[in-house]
This record gives sequence, structure tokens and C-alpha cells, in this order.
Amino acid sequence: MITTELSRNGDPAPSPCDSAANEQAPAKENEKILVNGATGTENGHGTEKGMVVPNGPVTNGNGKHVKKRQKRRARHSPSPRITSPAAPSATAFRPALAVFCWEDPDTPVGESVMQTIAALARRKTLVHLFSRSRFNLDLPHLRQHPVGDSEESDFFERVQEFTSRAANAFMHEFPGGSPHVTLMGYEWSGAGPLSLLRGLKNNRTLFSLGSLERQRSDMTSEISKQIDEVEQRTLRESQVVLTQAPAAAEVAKFWVPECAGRLVGARQPFPVAQFDSPFDPGEVKGRFQVGPTDPTILYVGDHSERYGPDLLVKAMPAVLRNHPQARLILVGDGPTYWTERVYSRYLLLDHAIRFPGSVVGQPMAELIAAADIVAVPSRDATPWWPIQAAWAARRPVVATHQAAPGLLEHERDSLLVYPVEQSLVWGVERLLYDADFGDALAEKGRAKLEERFGWNNVAEQIEELMGVPVTK
Repeated sequence: MITTELSRNGDPAPSPCDSAANEQAPAKENEKILVNGATGTENGHGTEKGMVVPNGPVTNGNGKHVKKRQKRRARHSPSPRITSPAAPSATAFRPALAVFCWEDPDTPVGESVMQTIAALARRKTLVHLFSRSRFNLDLPHLRQHPVGDSEESDFFERVQEFTSRAANAFMHEFPGGSPHVTLMGYEWSGAGPLSLLRGLKNNRTLFSLGSLERQRSDMTSEISKQIDEVEQRTLRESQVVLTQAPAAAEVAKFWVPECAGRLVGARQPFPVAQFDSPFDPGEVKGRFQVGPTDPTILYVGDHSERYGPDLLVKAMPAVLRNHPQARLILVGDGPTYWTERVYSRYLLLDHAIRFPGSVVGQPMAELIAAADIVAVPSRDATPWWPIQAAWAARRPVVATHQAAPGLLEHERDSLLVYPVEQSLVWGVERLLYDADFGDALAEKGRAKLEERFGWNNVAEQIEELMGVPVTK
């Protein structure tokens, strides 16, 4: 029996007993797909087979239920159910550093620790410091855990007590351990907790080593043997050994050969404190027969054609025309030393140029800090130390484009010229005429020094060893 479909096209609708092929026939062009997959006409009514009450059963024209033979189509609309975000994985955590230091902050090791963790905290790396006493630091990304000192008279027993207290403090801070925390011990006295904690969650371990007991003693005392045992165990177990001096690395490789592949040379910060010590600039200039207010141009380096100190000698007559009190000090020695002295005598410049030869150590640092301009007139790439020293002393630098192309930026942290006399005269006179401009260059140079060669550079290396993602 065929019934007329309840639609405007008037075509006959298939009977419920028709074959499955009829049931799978495609809908007409004027039909719509309803929410549950049934078809309906544009006037909103369902077909005889597809009359649908939302969320209700499918019926035929007589109101009888029709057994569904076709699977319901997959729902493509988003679910209204509210779902909570997935929990972050362990890799989503930014690595943290747990530092163990037995030394006091006023010791050389303690000072190094304090500067390093301060730089790390400023870089927003979370640092947990486990020490005997609190360091004088207050930074948002630094957590201090002072554990106190024991009353034992024996030095080695005091260190062992610190090891126990520091390990317990770590366990209290990280119950059950935490795999994203790197453990770092400074010297043998801070290495004990590394052995106790390293196996807890397979934490990465760093051992900072300045020297070994075999370098410091003759190994005849009992305490020296105990310290040596701790050091050798830590060298075998640590994943990275950060050596602060080449000599320590050589001794470590000799006595514990299996650690050779894990030795990493530590980056050393430029010693800016050496140039910040108080001194009298006039008194320093007086050592070289220069008046306390005389504008002083300083060159430090080898006397060779490659580095161009002869260009400064030849440029001095033009500088003296406008600045008769200017003085040039050429520190160092080399193959062109006597040639430059002949130039100076021939150009009648002995009153304005000084040849002191070699100057080293603190007198060298004071001379750089007392100078008004540090000149680097190289015809080729030059060692960066004179430039770094000038920045450390907050002195302006005039250098050639060839001197340090990967370091210097024109009119930002230095004044760049060409390795010819006229260009050097222009650069020197610009700084002598505009002291404020020179001071601005010096301050920007000091900021670059601290960023690229200071404690920030040390902290960057430790982050690399921790696996902290590099951010630019």
C-alpha cells in the first residue's frame, strides 16, 4: 500500500516495509537535515518516515513507532558540557635550582654564590638557597632556607651536620622530590646533599669546583683524606662538574679519569670591582708626569703595526692644536716601540707623549680609570680586554671599525673611526669637546659589559646546563 507523502511535492512516500535501499535514498533538494539526522521539508514538517519530535521517537503517519535501522549520525556541534583544562605536564614547569653552600657570604666562594644566585633570580629563574645563614638578598625569585650551624668542634663533623640539615630542608620543601629541580653544590662542603638527594627523583646535579684537596694540602692529615674521599665521590656521581680554574680540571681528570667527559669550564665574570676601588685620579696621572686636569688619552696593548699605536702618535700634533694640554700614554711593548719613540722625538712631542712600558695589576686598573679616553686604533681585530676594562672603569672608547666588529656599536657604546690619522683626530676631539656624550657612551658600555661579560653571563651558562629554554 502506498500513501501520499505529507509534503508539497506530492511524491509517494515509501512504505515502512520497503527495502533498505529505499530507506537510504538521499533527501530531496527541498528537504533539510534535522538535528537527529532525519529529513524534513522546507515547511518544517518531517516526512512520513521522518516526522520527529525533538529528542523523541520516530513515528509513521499512523502514529506507530518505527524501528530505527540507521545509525545516528555523529554529533558535530560542540558539546555544552564544561570541561576542566588538562593538568600541566612535568615538562610545563620552568626548571628551578637548589643551591647548597656551606661557606659564609663574606668568603670568596660565598661572594661568588651570592652574585650568581642574584643574577639567576633577576633572570626569573627560581632559586632555592640552602645555607647555614641567610644571605643579604631580597629578590622575588629567590627562596632562602638557612639551616643554622652545629656546635661540634670538629670541622668535618660540622660539614656533615650541614649536609644532613640541608637535605632534610630540601625534602621539607619538596616532599617526595621534584624532577624539575637541579641540584648544585659549591665545593666539597656543599657537595654532600647531592649524593643524598640525586637518586630521589633522578635530579640533575651540578658540582662547582674551584680547587681540590690534593692541590691545597700534602694529603697527610686524616681530614684531608676525608675531604678527598668526598670530592672523588662527587666527581664520579655528578652529571656536570663546573670547574672554576683549568688547574682544578687537570687534577680532577688525573685522579678520576671517568669524569673527564663531564667537566665544563665555568665562565668567569669580568672583574669590574677591580676598577671601582677608590683612588685619586690626579695622583695616578702624576705617576706618569701628567697634570691632574690634563685630558689624557690612553692606549693599552702591543706596539705593532697591526694594532696601530703609531697612528695615535702621528695624530697628536693635530689634537694639540686645539687641546694643548692633551697627553697620550702608550702602555706596552713590541716591535714598533722604538719607531714610535723616534716619531715622537721627530715631531717634538716628547712633552705630550709618555712611554711607560709594561703596567700590570691594580696600577693598570687605576690608570684606565684615571684616563679621559681609551683609544683602540687597530688596523685589524684586537683583543677585547682594553675595551672591556674601559667599560668597567666607565671610560669612553674611541676605536676603529676593525677593532671589535662583533662587540662595538657606533655612537651607542663607543665612537668608531677609521685607521687613519684624520679620522682618529676627529674621534678624539669629539669626545674632548663633548664630555657628556662620552659619559653616555661609557655608561652604555658598562651596561653591555655587565650583560655580556658579568654575572649575568655566568647565570646564563648555569641555565643552559639546567635545560632552561633560551629566551630572547
